[in-house]
Amino acid sequence: MSDTKTRDLSSIGLGFAQWQDAVEAAIASGRLQVTGEVRGGQLIQYSDASGAQLNILAVEPFATFAGFAADTRTFAHVTMLNDVVALADIVDPHGSTIASVTVNLAQGPLLVDAPTLTWQELAVTALGLDFEVFADVDAFHAANPGDIVGEILSPGAEAVASTAASAPDAAARLAARVLEAEYRVSELTGERFIHVSVDGAFPFEVCLPDGELPKRNNIIAGTAVLVGTIPTPASGGCGGCGDSCGCGGH
Repeated sequence: MSDTKTRDLSSIGLGFAQWQDAVEAAIASGRLQVTGEVRGGQLIQYSDASGAQLNILAVEPFATFAGFAADTRTFAHVTMLNDVVALADIVDPHGSTIASVTVNLAQGPLLVDAPTLTWQELAVTALGLDFEVFADVDAFHAANPGDIVGEILSPGAEAVASTAASAPDAAARLAARVLEAEYRVSELTGERFIHVSVDGAFPFEVCLPDGELPKRNNIIAGTAVLVGTIPTPASGGCGGCGDSCGCGGH
């Protein structure tokens, strides 16, 4: 993975120049956990108390991708597109689709050969790349006429809908109203980053690189990488995805 792909790491306090540096630091922490077996190899995760995650697929096609343990939950029909990227059709309680997005799914390599998971509980976070902060909705609309606050535009989901041949990624554009923002600190690096609770099209959270803390009712807008994780069942009885219990629960 090229160095340009590390920009999302800065949004979760992992400001490494190269992915290899991030992986080596995670290994040195002694806190890697095997989350599942994949094609004779393993899916390994580093989880930080700040919520930041590193996911390492230690088998072909080999992949390392960032994640985040969000507290907010939504429900989605989840279809894996490859070992990492999933199409998530976010649904309301009546089954109507609220939004369709592509996310880098923490458990993706364990589910790549599984059928679509329906009514799957999902935690989604936007890892900010290039963002602007506007004072309020009026200021946002003045600078971006016609754009909708709360909307997430997912080129990957649009490509799937149009049956485009290109492999989708988890890039997105979004604008959301700030409900609450706080600083968090990575245990791995000691670096500070910003965690934001937002009012959007569906429940999700936003992480941004260190800077001035957004205020309530500010609008944050820009580009991001969407990441998702399937919460572990509270009972702990299944042991996560990839075993006989499955992930759908429905």
